[in-house]
Amino acid sequence: MSPDAAATWPPRELIDSYLGGHREVFAWRPGEVAEIDGEAARAAAMKFRDVLGRYASGVTVVTTMQGDTPVGMTCQSFTSVSLDPPLVAFLPMKTSRAFAAIRLSRRFCVNFLAAEQSELSNRFASLAEDKFADVSWNRTGNGMPRLDGVVGWVDCSVHAVHEAGDHYLVIGRVDDLGEGDASDPLLFHRGTYRTAT
Repeated sequence: MSPDAAATWPPRELIDSYLGGHREVFAWRPGEVAEIDGEAARAAAMKFRDVLGRYASGVTVVTTMQGDTPVGMTCQSFTSVSLDPPLVAFLPMKTSRAFAAIRLSRRFCVNFLAAEQSELSNRFASLAEDKFADVSWNRTGNGMPRLDGVVGWVDCSVHAVHEAGDHYLVIGRVDDLGEGDASDPLLFHRGTYRTAT
């Protein structure tokens, strides 16, 4: 982990509020529209969403461990960053409880969902208390939850965290990775799930 990574994390009070008794969760959902004040601002946000929605992206579930409990969230904002050193990035909402757990564990695994895993995406984007109930998974060599049936996965340590509007830009250093059993990825385009075929 980069020595200055901790300086870029959210305040401890915010982390504690989402790991504690706080019941309201602002989980990311594919196609989610945030509340915005003012007609002009709403129109601009709608145009932003519609234009960027034309860019097809893969769908991932980012996981970590909170003590002995697996935690995860659906995330479509994932990208590779660097080959040397091997870095990736994802952007959780600042209010994400899953990211609060990542902040504490300093580790995460990005699972690339397969074409037939849209239900899994919906589950990890939901407000469900136990998102891992009846989900088949194993641990990576570093102890992170790796979902079964995915296209691939990367196991990372937190390298840096930067504020980015209402999200954080989390950069992870890839410590391990592998291909999954599936070959066709789950995609998200124009507000709906798609497949490559």
